[in-house]
Amino acid sequence: MTTRDYRNFINGEWVNASTGQSHENRNPANKNDLIGTFPLSNEKDLNAAVAAAKEAQKSWRLVPAPKRAEVLYKAAELILQNKEAFSRT
Repeated sequence: MTTRDYRNFINGEWVNASTGQSHENRNPANKNDLIGTFPLSNEKDLNAAVAAAKEAQKSWRLVPAPKRAEVLYKAAELILQNKEAFSRT
């Protein structure tokens, strides 16, 4: 089984933590089961994510409500379709 390396999603891109570090997440029921490695993010990463979200909101707020509802509905459908995989992760 391959280990998945997770990253932060900031400004439309998957990026590593600015620290360059990551940490392992292991199954608490079986410490030999490595779930994945996750970025060891810091305040700089948080601030970058918040700034990107604020910038994205400027254009998102201009999208008509019915279109935003379509996007959110589609996101909800994808979550439901993939709930088993999400629960395993």
